[in-house]
Amino acid sequence: MPQAEQNVLIYGPIYVGLATHKVLAHGKPVHLTKMEYHLLCYLIRSAGRVVSRQEILANVWDSPPNVKTRTLDMHIHALRKKLSLDDSLKTVFQVGYRLALPSTGAYSAPAEK
Repeated sequence: MPQAEQNVLIYGPIYVGLATHKVLAHGKPVHLTKMEYHLLCYLIRSAGRVVSRQEILANVWDSPPNVKTRTLDMHIHALRKKLSLDDSLKTVFQVGYRLALPSTGAYSAPAEK
């Protein structure tokens, strides 16, 4: 499971400051849009399990069931590109997405201010 503390999510080399909305990858700041940020937090908290498109749309976008939209695909693509998640954020055909559990490599997060 990804490390989750009161104000921090850590997924491998990715650090998410929940109080500050600061995202670092390999110690470097990464700019995410509001929805990319919320999607990333949801995926990290769900790491290791398949999350359906409908579950993500309902919990991140607050969309009604069975909405047909490509916005989720666009946001997934952006996260893969910005955070180098091609190897760990997988599409599960006709179901949804799965963020693999992070490798055991430790990440030294900066102190929150």
